[in-house]
Amino acid sequence: MENENIEKHTHNEENQNYKLHRAEVLLSKLQESESRLQLAIDSTKLGTWDWNRERGKVYWSAECKRILGLRAEDHISFQEFLQRIGIADRSDVKARVREIANGSNEGNIDVRYKIRRFDDDRPRWIRIQGTVFVENKTLIRFIGTMLDITDSVQAGERNAMLAAIIASSNDAIVAKTTEGIITSWNNAAQIMFGYTPEEIIGESIMKIIPQDRKEEEKYILSKLRNGESVEHYETKRLTKAGRLIDVSLTISPIKDDSDKIIGISKIARDITERKQEEKRKNDFVAMVSHELKTPLTSILLYVQLLVKKSTNIDDPSFLSMSTKIEAYVKRMVSMITDYLGLSRIEEGKIDIRKTHFELKPLADEVMEEARLMSSKHELRIEGCTTVEVCADREKMRQILINLVSNAVKYSPSGGLVTLGWESTSDKLRIYVKDEGLGIAPDDQTSLFKRFYRVHDDDRRNIAGFGIGLYLVSELVRLHGSRIEVDSKLGEGSVFYFHLDPKTPL
Repeated sequence: MENENIEKHTHNEENQNYKLHRAEVLLSKLQESESRLQLAIDSTKLGTWDWNRERGKVYWSAECKRILGLRAEDHISFQEFLQRIGIADRSDVKARVREIANGSNEGNIDVRYKIRRFDDDRPRWIRIQGTVFVENKTLIRFIGTMLDITDSVQAGERNAMLAAIIASSNDAIVAKTTEGIITSWNNAAQIMFGYTPEEIIGESIMKIIPQDRKEEEKYILSKLRNGESVEHYETKRLTKAGRLIDVSLTISPIKDDSDKIIGISKIARDITERKQEEKRKNDFVAMVSHELKTPLTSILLYVQLLVKKSTNIDDPSFLSMSTKIEAYVKRMVSMITDYLGLSRIEEGKIDIRKTHFELKPLADEVMEEARLMSSKHELRIEGCTTVEVCADREKMRQILINLVSNAVKYSPSGGLVTLGWESTSDKLRIYVKDEGLGIAPDDQTSLFKRFYRVHDDDRRNIAGFGIGLYLVSELVRLHGSRIEVDSKLGEGSVFYFHLDPKTPL
């Protein structure tokens, strides 16, 4: 009997230990499940809340408080929370809760609306998902989650706006992969190139690129893969009908949130009409300039002959008038030469024919011509007399005449104008310096653009069309150099560029 009691006691003890172990295992699994749930909630940035109406308290998780702009120690009632919701949305939430309560059943709520944070009153979009518990048509508990969806709402608004802009744009807007496969094609692209979205999406962008421009597209794609953009790039494209059109392109990489390039966007504007208009204008200018230059050249020869013969005439006014006529005719010839140069540069027809020549004789010619323009400026040449350069002599003469005449023109009070050169390292620095009006820093950045003119009271009555310095910059560029300027208002300017004194650039 005693043995039976001992066995029974031992069995009960083992059974109790087993139950205890089982409870510990279940508790451990429950804690593990709760930890996993909490980890999942934290990773999705979900806030949790629990409103127990009987107790009159609301539990707000740390993430909820962060979303609402509350401190960790802050406590707010459910009514205080509702007051942060917009009036219209607040009414919808209350109506939904009443509907569930009147049905005497639990119900789920999934709403999104705008709130204003407690700390800074900033608007935020949130999504509330929860369950309403009802007893005797009375709400007793409301529990659920809160998620800040401001970024996704704003992204959706931006995408909708972008889609509207793309759809209504007069420019062709095309998206493609980094391999050049077209992924989107707006209405303007269909009008411009003739392909419908169904015909072109999924095809290679090479379909609209002329055969002689294939390498150009590969080069652009390689730049974009490196994250670079290409703006206002003018080229030609091919329509479905086989017609070549002139286009201006702006091309940019499309990046995801991690800054990885996932595609390429291209905006194309048809500039065919503008190009044709420019060509017609350039052809007209070239024709008129050529027709004017021919008789002016003859007039100049007769005037120069007249100047020589006037030295044998006793009347000094005869020589003075002849010299002035020569200066004005040379100025007109120079202006026409500039217009012809501008037209040829824009058509890509300028040829640079470099030869070796001494700089000093060319400088003498330029300054002699400048003396005909003004008698109140002191014109000076500085530099070694035996320096030889490799350049196009006629183009270099055009550059220097423009720079010196500009220096004279923008020094209306007279003063010293210097044409000089000096060695700097293995280059020859050629410069024109004046003591004139000077140029403001803001204007210096645009000075060499076509038709650009500085507008201020001091320059209002100084004639010009804004092509001289543009022409200079292009001719210098074709020599492999760059025109630069140092200037201060009221103190004059120095224009300079560099050439190799020995070998071709």
